Amino acid sequence: MSARRRRTTGPLATLAAVVLFTVVLFAANSRVDEQAGAAPSYPDGSSGSATATPSAEPSAEPTAEPSPTPSPEAPPAQQAVFAGLTSGGEATLAMAVNDGAAAAYLCDGSEIEAWLQGTVDGETMTLTGRNGAGLTGTVTDSAVLGTVTTSTGLTLPFSAALSTPPAGVYESRTTIDGLATRIGWAVLPDGTQVGVATIGGEKQPAPPFDPASGSFELDGTTGTAEPVDGSDTVVGG
Repeated sequence: MSARRRRTTGPLATLAAVVLFTVVLFAANSRVDEQAGAAPSYPDGSSGSATATPSAEPSAEPTAEPSPTPSPEAPPAQQAVFAGLTSGGEATLAMAVNDGAAAAYLCDGSEIEAWLQGTVDGETMTLTGRNGAGLTGTVTDSAVLGTVTTSTGLTLPFSAALSTPPAGVYESRTTIDGLATRIGWAVLPDGTQVGVATIGGEKQPAPPFDPASGSFELDGTTGTAEPVDGSDTVVGG
């Protein structure tokens, strides 16, 4: 009986050992496969690489083109001649500007006459004369617009355009028949001459002068009309 039991248990023990070995081997292979298939785990914020890939630099925004600076308006001419009429055509007016100084002559050829002198400050012209005469105007690159007042208190609006020779203010100081004589002319762009000659305090129409030479003749006496610069003294001189 004991030998038979040994013969029976021997094969069974061998079979059990084989089964146990197979189970252990299968379990080991399964564990290895699971570890091989699993992705490696890294701490938060780490890619597992020793050197982090640098982030792309932000592209520079295009530099905006600066807005063009508006050109400043051209200042009134520093050396210029303006000539024109009062609004009703009562008198002729001519003026010369030179670096902030101005001189003007207003005349109707007989009675109305005024010599004026002053300054141009920015776009404002302010001139004064004898016995309350005066002028205020706005100067632009092409004209002077304003009002002029005579020594008799007559105030007249005027406009005088930027002009070229022979336009301008002309003057002559001489002696005729032993009397101090002053002659003034306001000349328009078309060459029209309007002036008054004051001989010993008496007024009369001024004689015409030659635009090329400035020469004239009055009561048998010859003289020369000189162009007036804005800085010349025409009041009180």
